[in-house]
Amino acid sequence: MSSTHQAPVQLKDYKMSATQLEPADLIAAAEKLAPLLREKAREAEIARRPLDEVIDAIREAGLFSLMVPKRFGGHEADIDTFFEVSLILSRADASMGWLVSFYLEHSFWFCGFPEDFQEELFANQSYVLAPATLNIGGGKAKEVDGGYRISGRWQWGTGIVHANWVLVGALMAGEDGPPAPMFFAIPRDEVDAIDTWHVAGMCSTGSYDIEVDDVFVPEKRTVAMFDLTNATTTSKIHEGPLYRTPLIPILGFASALSMLGAAQGALEEYQTQTKAKIAANQQRAGGTIKDEGKPSVVASAALTINAAELVLRDVLREVMEYRDDATQAMRGSWLSRMAHAIFMCRGAVQDIVSVTGASGSRLESPIQRALRDISTGSNHVLFDREVRYADYGRTLLDQPIQSMMV
Repeated sequence: MSSTHQAPVQLKDYKMSATQLEPADLIAAAEKLAPLLREKAREAEIARRPLDEVIDAIREAGLFSLMVPKRFGGHEADIDTFFEVSLILSRADASMGWLVSFYLEHSFWFCGFPEDFQEELFANQSYVLAPATLNIGGGKAKEVDGGYRISGRWQWGTGIVHANWVLVGALMAGEDGPPAPMFFAIPRDEVDAIDTWHVAGMCSTGSYDIEVDDVFVPEKRTVAMFDLTNATTTSKIHEGPLYRTPLIPILGFASALSMLGAAQGALEEYQTQTKAKIAANQQRAGGTIKDEGKPSVVASAALTINAAELVLRDVLREVMEYRDDATQAMRGSWLSRMAHAIFMCRGAVQDIVSVTGASGSRLESPIQRALRDISTGSNHVLFDREVRYADYGRTLLDQPIQSMMV
């Protein structure tokens, strides 16, 4: 059904028990939330931020605790559940799927911070809503008694609108070596959000800039970047395979699944619209079918999107099999294949838009929104195509990869 014909969704439809949920329950909750995200997608895009009622519905459904350990009241669901939930939400609204996926995996980031801080963090809630910045060059850290003083400004603060914490990266000057990249956890009320979010796509993520002005961060709220990305600290604190999973592939899925969802949503919308046109033409023309669908174009797009999903699911299988035992070359190949799947999806959406006719240019069109979202989201720094393809080429030639973001 076209998003313009969805019946209003009541928040009470999504209220679920606060108890720990099994993977099937979490996937079912995402399915129930999808109509709400689809219905509110254009309104959120115009607002340039996530809507309160949508965030409240997701909160009530219990999804934000998906990757948090059970000892802290979370569901401790593995990345295969994360994969399904993120894809379902992204199919309904890629921008909101992106936002929620980042919220979920950023709670996973906190699981690598010092244990005493985690115990405080999760004492009264089973999740954290936090943006996290990869641009460690955006800030500076100065070591002081008991911790650090942080200053800087970072772009792409996805999640800042409803955040209660913020994760920022900065370089810590070393006495005997190069500056060390570190992450710092700061309460939301100690940072400023700067509304710079005037963009062509992913509008409803509300990814404002984050500014920090000489804020003190205790030692227990810091972690070395590579300890976190390699699951070194996470695996020492928490048991279970989820917490042996490197962080970057999980971040990769959060981004890639939103793009796959955008493509699948565009294809589904195109099918719905075109079938309606064909039915109308059948009535007017006495049973003959006018070729409204450009079948070969949409078939190629559908096959490409299906292939992209298979690529991502194959990467998921490998990540869950190898976890932190994977070599750097394997981890590099995971990101390269994710990037390839994203650009397959982007090309497929461009092809779908090419056969939608003039109506495909309307801003309220879900297909047009999918194009805007995927054109913007596919530019995430993690999926720099030239870098990822070059790394994969080196792997094929038994040469070391150069990217540190694996």
